[in-house]
Amino acid sequence: MIAGGFFSEISDALFPPLCLACTKVLPGGDEGIFCEKCRPLVRFLTQSHCPVCGAVYPDSPAGDHLCGRCLEKHPDYDTARAVCAYEGVVLDAIHRFKYGRDLTVGAALARLLADFRFPDIDLGSFDLIVPVPLHLQRLRDRGFNQALVLACALGKKYAVEVDFSVLKRKDPTLSQTGLDKKERSRNVRGSFCAAPAEKLLGKKVIITDDVYTTGATINECAKTLKKAGAASVAAITLARVP
Repeated sequence: MIAGGFFSEISDALFPPLCLACTKVLPGGDEGIFCEKCRPLVRFLTQSHCPVCGAVYPDSPAGDHLCGRCLEKHPDYDTARAVCAYEGVVLDAIHRFKYGRDLTVGAALARLLADFRFPDIDLGSFDLIVPVPLHLQRLRDRGFNQALVLACALGKKYAVEVDFSVLKRKDPTLSQTGLDKKERSRNVRGSFCAAPAEKLLGKKVIITDDVYTTGATINECAKTLKKAGAASVAAITLARVP
């Protein structure tokens, strides 16, 4: 333990942790990923929300209640939550991780996700964590799956098994960027397949991804997992489009 602490101190001295927004050196012992000046720029989603899809009501005095969309049609997932709004310093950091292939930033963002507490969801009660899969071609181009990086941090934190083999993307779909809700839904429809039922039967599953935009991809994944026997599916993402 003493040696471990010594080498940790040496590592921090040579490669001190930096704020993901302004790159300022973080004080020793600070376990955050943003400095005091930049941390208030992160909008954590702790407001009243829809208990199903997680849509937030910033100024609502009514507390948590179902949104119009979920009242009209319940999604295939059971619940969806995100840590913070996809904007500003968080958006920039995710872009550096995802498109800039900065795995150091990715590790910090994964820690942010794993350390965040969702008061109405017991993540430790789930059986399996499944990252939203990339098609093989996109995985080769990017070099890693950002959803798997997040899943591994969450799995380690809550001692829940991570399995990236139970859900596969069959078809190389178009990028969801720039598509509206209906187009996104059509784009991913039928594009996933799941493992044989014995691996999922009766399991409580968490799906992880970096950003929740319209929920189309998460919903299609949940539909596929439930058809394969999953008892329930929760979606946990790092950020959500406001």
